[in-house]
Order: sequence, then C-alpha cells, then structure tokens
Amino acid sequence: MKIGFYTYQYIDVAGMPIPEVLEIVAADGYDGIDISATRGDTLDPSLFPQDDRRLYREAADRLGLEINAVVTHLPMINSVWDGQPINIPGAIDLAIDVGASIVTIHIGSNDESEHPFDLAWESAVEHLQDACKFAASQGILIALDAIWPKTLLDTPERVIQFIEDVDSPVLCHNYDPCLLALADIEPGPVVRKLAGFIRHVHVKDYRGTFHNHHFHVPGDGKLNYKTWINALKRAKYKGYLTIECFKHHDLKRASRIGKRTIEKFV
Repeated sequence: MKIGFYTYQYIDVAGMPIPEVLEIVAADGYDGIDISATRGDTLDPSLFPQDDRRLYREAADRLGLEINAVVTHLPMINSVWDGQPINIPGAIDLAIDVGASIVTIHIGSNDESEHPFDLAWESAVEHLQDACKFAASQGILIALDAIWPKTLLDTPERVIQFIEDVDSPVLCHNYDPCLLALADIEPGPVVRKLAGFIRHVHVKDYRGTFHNHHFHVPGDGKLNYKTWINALKRAKYKGYLTIECFKHHDLKRASRIGKRTIEKFV
C-alpha cells in the first residue's frame, strides 16, 4: 500500500501555495497526493486554472509525488437537481491533465427533498452511467465517496447494488473507515464486503459521536487502525491510504504524525 496526503484543506481552504504544501508532504516521504477538483470560489472543475494544473504537475514531478485522485465536493444527485456544475467530465479532464487516475464523487441524498428515494436512485444511476462511459474512454476510475447516513449510499449493501446497477468497470468505492466508525458501522467487515470495489482510501480520525464529533489528525483520535488495515491486507489492496486533515491542523505536524500513524500498520 502507498501513503498519500490530501491537499485541499491547505491549498484551497487555507490558501497556502501549491509548491509549499507539496514540498512539506514530499519531505515526509509520502508517495502521492489527492487534489481538489476545483479552485477558489468556482464549483465547476472545467474552470480549474490551466496555470495551476501545470503548477501541480510540475511540482509533483519535481518532488517525486504521484497525483492519485481528483476530489469533487458537490453532492452529485442534488447538484443535478439544482443545476449546480458537478461536471464530472470536467473533473475527468482535470485528472488527465494532472496525471491522476481517479475522480471521487459524493453521491448526494434525497433527504429533505421532494424526490422519492427510488427516483433519486434511478436518476443517480443514469447520470453515473453517462459519466462512466466518458471515464472509461479516458482510462479514469470514478470512486463513490463514502458510506454515510441519510445519503443514497448509507450501507455497504447499497454501494454494491448501486455499482451493479450502473454496470461499469470504472465505477468503484473510496473507503473511509472514520466515517464508517462514526456511523456505528464496523470498518473491518466492510472491507470484506466491498473488497472487489475498493480502489482508494481516505483516512482521518475522530473524537465524539455522530452529530457531535470532531475530525482529527490520524493518531489523535479513537479510530482503530489495525482491524481495517489488516482487512485491506487480506483483500490484497495495493492502492493509496490518503490522509485527510483540516486547515486548523498544523500542516507540518499533521503530515508527520499522520504518516507515522499509518506506517505502524502497513
């Protein structure tokens, strides 16, 4: 398994320079990074500045970092209903430009909307089928992120059913053990259920309980790493474990402690 760092909170939220963040991550020995699919106030991946695409690619190449995934933020089905620019093809184009192999998406929810669950599900399947056709033609994976209450994909079984309904070889799952633990779902058994679909992993830590929780740097919370990492090993997972921290976490410390925590188990 490889260890990555997700740069969004530092580059896009805190406004730190791209080269500075990548240099800190590279100095700690990371294999690669995930980046946001959008920049600044824009919500459309197609508006991601060309200069920043080049800067990411050049800095990553210079520092020996792989750009593994491009992460979208809008809830997909809600964006489709509301006319927001989820633009998965635009995110795929961005992935190609920076050399990434995965685009992650949040599926969205019909909660508090006038749309019944079945219609939301069918609409999401149809939208992903079209997006996956383009992704397949470009050699890009689309990863569903992640299992969470009140979304369309709130159980492992629904993830499996959704992937089967879309029926595309490029649709997969971004596994997030922290969110599973917060949702009171044991992360280890989920690996066994979704082993054939997990192609990417995001790792953060937490304290508290669902609806009354705070995210922490891996190692600073109460997430049990041994069980789910061992499950990934048994499943012969070879992809990234990408650390996800937040802007109030000091970058240098988060990078160092996060990687040290994961390295104990891989």
